[in-house]
Amino acid sequence: MPASRRQFLRALSAVPFFGILAANTAWAQHFPAKLCNSCGFGNKKDNCARCGKWMGTTQIPAILCGDHGFGNKGDNCCVCGKWVGSATIRAHIGNCCGFGNKKDNCVICGKWAP
Repeated sequence: MPASRRQFLRALSAVPFFGILAANTAWAQHFPAKLCNSCGFGNKKDNCARCGKWMGTTQIPAILCGDHGFGNKGDNCCVCGKWVGSATIRAHIGNCCGFGNKKDNCVICGKWAP
């Protein structure tokens, strides 16, 4: 143990921060988009979560970016913004909003959410 505060801080600066230096991969994450009971009831769950059109047979899982899916914001409906509660209805988008690489965008803001 160093004798003074200055020696302690000097010794501390010589120790590499293992968590910062050992992180060699970056993880980008996305969160599943959910629907509340009123937005996912009946045939409303067959509509695109982004534009509201009927999806047909093409159903691509809707995702949220880190801004809209982190913490308790991920428990809000992606269509109306209400709390989903115990509803486990996954939101989907159709070919209209999910063709090509658009399926990797957040269903709420449109930012890339890998």
